[in-house]
Amino acid sequence: MNALNRILVVLGLLLALPLGIALCVAPIPILGAIGQGLDRLLSWLGTTPALARISLGILFALAWMVICLLLLVLELRRPPRRMVRVERVDGGVVEVNLKTVTDHIAYELEQLPGVLRARPRASVRRGAVAVEVEVETAADLTVPAQASQILEVVRRVVEEKVGVRLAGPPQVRIQATPAPAVVRRRVEGPPSIPNP
Repeated sequence: MNALNRILVVLGLLLALPLGIALCVAPIPILGAIGQGLDRLLSWLGTTPALARISLGILFALAWMVICLLLLVLELRRPPRRMVRVERVDGGVVEVNLKTVTDHIAYELEQLPGVLRARPRASVRRGAVAVEVEVETAADLTVPAQASQILEVVRRVVEEKVGVRLAGPPQVRIQATPAPAVVRRRVEGPPSIPNP
């Protein structure tokens, strides 16, 4: 929302700056033009059928309400937390970034035999870390044994190495990469030499 606030303030200032200067320098012609425009709008609304005028008014009111409510929700919504408190620290409060947690998990998981790639995601829930990991493994590994090892590594990294609390059991999705196909070549005998 900070970026949207900045954009709206910059656009508002870019619009208000020349209008304010023009209004201060030449107020009579500008206010006269605004008055004439409002008179034309009033006369057009007076000649428009009541049903069309009310329908158009309701449509504009709904659009304005949606825009205002959207801006209000974006302004009041709390941004997702990117920091989580380290539990085992004496003498102060230490927070660690969630990217640090995911980097440690990815590094440790990719050290395991058979793990080709790990893509962890972490979020803060009630002061603890919820972890989801997508892991690509070699196809020749047994999934239950590999899953247990992955879960233990995630738990150890989050709670012992980084020092934060897990919000619940980690969610692990394993994708076994198929083994490369072995190309079988037909063994041919030595080339035959033609008789002269």
